[in-house]
This record gives sequence, structure tokens and C-alpha cells, in this order.
Amino acid sequence: MIVNPFAGRHSTSKPWLELEQELVQLGVDVTLRETGQSYDATLIAAAEGSAYDFVCACGGDGTLSEVVSGLMHLEERPFLAFLPTGTTCDMAKSFDLPSEPHLVAETMLYGPSFAIDIGAISGSQVYLRQDLPDGVAPAEADRLPHHFTYVSSFGAFSETSYATPHNLKKSLGYFAYVLSGIKSLSTIESLRVRITRDSRITEESLIFGAVANSSSIGGVLEIDGARFDDGKFELLLVRTPENIIQLGPMLNSLINNNSDPLIIRELISDCEFEFLDDINSMTVDGEYGGTRKSWRFLNKPRSINLKVPELPHPPSHLDTVKDPRPKHSE
Repeated sequence: MIVNPFAGRHSTSKPWLELEQELVQLGVDVTLRETGQSYDATLIAAAEGSAYDFVCACGGDGTLSEVVSGLMHLEERPFLAFLPTGTTCDMAKSFDLPSEPHLVAETMLYGPSFAIDIGAISGSQVYLRQDLPDGVAPAEADRLPHHFTYVSSFGAFSETSYATPHNLKKSLGYFAYVLSGIKSLSTIESLRVRITRDSRITEESLIFGAVANSSSIGGVLEIDGARFDDGKFELLLVRTPENIIQLGPMLNSLINNNSDPLIIRELISDCEFEFLDDINSMTVDGEYGGTRKSWRFLNKPRSINLKVPELPHPPSHLDTVKDPRPKHSE
């Protein structure tokens, strides 16, 4: 179990200790590791993950993302479980993952596994911003994420998840993101971006862009019919409105998954963003992902076997993954 003890609103409660007790009572040998700063979870998973049948990430989407990045360094990867204790936890929502420790234990040991796509991140030289709240950016650039599990995004609102002060998140929870998002409406800027996706190149003026493998983004934007193992990401781009009057209808179309001339939705497996005017920051699974001139995202199909209560949809491939433990019987 790799635990981020600072995740979520209620730092005084420690549900991972309840999960540990549940697992021990079921006869499981448990090792618990706590993180102290960003990227610790990646280092722990990469160094120790191959010695275990299961690795359980305990925290928010960022903690899960770090654990996945660590497991991606391994040739033989253990099964992945998740105890969501963060403020939003889009991954838990996408896969209907429980947060109650006894149900997490049951899912880990007896639930099916589902092989999910993972995004690999690369690009031009990466920089660290110095204007962010304390603790948001890591001390060194090599501690920035190299993979994502559900979304990488830029532009309007994308900084809300990591730029919102931690004390505000703890006191207000998800409403803190809403407040910060409303505040950022006054600072929306247009970005000129050259986009290469699956060998096709276009240039757009955008206020938002995302590469997603999720049924929702930030708990607000729903993605209908999302599949998590087909080797494809959903590319979501929002063009710059010509005037403020277009902004309201466009946001309504975006939230309700309606068509709109300002919104581009495509399925892609390989995508690159080149920002033509300046370097730009990216949000990776809700955390600060660094600042670059160009970003590339490559789909790594069915790379991680996630333990789930039920399959979110029939597998997109014929291979099946056998669990290392016997099926549960009453």
C-alpha cells in the first residue's frame, strides 16, 4: 500500500489503516509505505512493486497517477488497486470504485481486473514554474510525471486542480475547485497551437485542450461512451470564441456533451501540442505536469491491470487476465 497521508479533506482520518486491517484479517501480507512529497509514490512503486501481487494506491488521482508511472517502469507489473481519499477522484468515478475500506479489500482480492490504457508523456525541454503555491511544483524537474491515467489538459480551468490552495481544498472540498474556476473566467487567454494527431497537422486558436481516458474530467465534463482499453484517447479542444456572447452557449454544450462549432472531439492514439507563442503548462491527472514548448502524448494500450468491482464495459481485446488468488465463495 502506497499512501499519500495528505490527500483529501479529512487528514485526521486514516482509512488506509482500516484497509490494512481488513486485508490482514483476510490473510494478506501487507507492506505500507507513506509518501512525503511528489514523485515519492513513483519511486516506491518502481523500486518495490515487482515484489508484490498487488499494489494499492491510497490518495487522490495524483497519487494513483504517480503509482502507475512507477509500475510502468516494470516489465512484470502487479495488479493495481485504489483507495480513493482525494477531493475529486475522477478515476474512482470512471470505474465505480468504492471508498469504504472493506469494499476496497473485497474488490482487490475478488473483483475482476481490467487492463487500462496509459498515456506516455514526452516533449521539448521541461521547465518548472516559480509562481505556484508552495508544494505544487516539485523541487526538481525529473520529479514531474511521465505518464497519465485519465487526463492531461491545458488552458482555461486546467490549473484549478493544482493551483487552488491546499487549505482551501481541505476546508471546502470540491466547491473550492468551482470557486477557482469561476475566478479564472476573467483570465481566459487564447493560445495558438499546432496540433499533430495520428500524423495529421492543423493549427488552432484554443482556450482549452485535453487528452482524456476517462468518463469525466474534473467531476464536471462528462465523456459519453468512454472506453478505457481500446488504444484511443479522446481529444477535446475548445476554440477561442469570437465574442463573449458565444462563451455561455459553448460552455453549456461542453458540459452537456452537445455539438458546437467551437468544440472538437476526436479519438486519437498519438497527439502532439506545439504552442506557437510561448511555453505552456499542462495539468496531468489533476497535478502540475510541468511547462514546455511542445508536448507529446502516446497511448500505451492495456498497460495496467486495475482491480474493479465490475467491468466498466466488455474488454476491447480477446485476451483475459487471470487473478493470482482464488475466487471468493460465500
